[in-house]
Order: sequence, then C-alpha cells, then structure tokens
Amino acid sequence: MWTLIAWLVGLGTFFLIAMLAVHVLFALLLIVPTWRICERAGYSGLLSLFHLLPVLGSFIVMAVLAFGDWPNGEGKAAAAAAVRP
Repeated sequence: MWTLIAWLVGLGTFFLIAMLAVHVLFALLLIVPTWRICERAGYSGLLSLFHLLPVLGSFIVMAVLAFGDWPNGEGKAAAAAAVRP
C-alpha cells in the first residue's frame, strides 16, 4: 500500500516538474517577439514578462495590446489609413 502511495506521489511530482519546464520553455519562446511588439507599440518591453505567469499571463499581455491605446499610435495610424480612400 505504501509503495503505491509513494509511487503515485513520485509520479505526480515528476508530472508537475515536467509541466513547469514545458511552461517556462513556451513562455521563453513568446517573450522575445512580444517584447519587440510592446516596444514598437510604445509600451515597456517588461510587459512581455507576464508570459511567465501560468494561464493568465498571456491573456493579460494580449488584452493590453488588443484593447489598450498604443502610446506610439501605430494602431490609430493604420486604422486611419484603412478608412481613407
């Protein structure tokens, strides 16, 4: 009985560490391009570090970029150019 419990705890720990490693690798892949996008939009590149937060981090970054007013105004200029004939 105790052997089974110890085996399950060990397997759970391995699974948790594996998921954490996959999350960190995926976040590191997203940080560099997001950093560049944030800087071009006029935000601090540090905003891209929200990707390190599990689950919610990427949604925070996407929400800020999608719904926030860009300090550099690139989004406004592109929208105005699309409206003008």
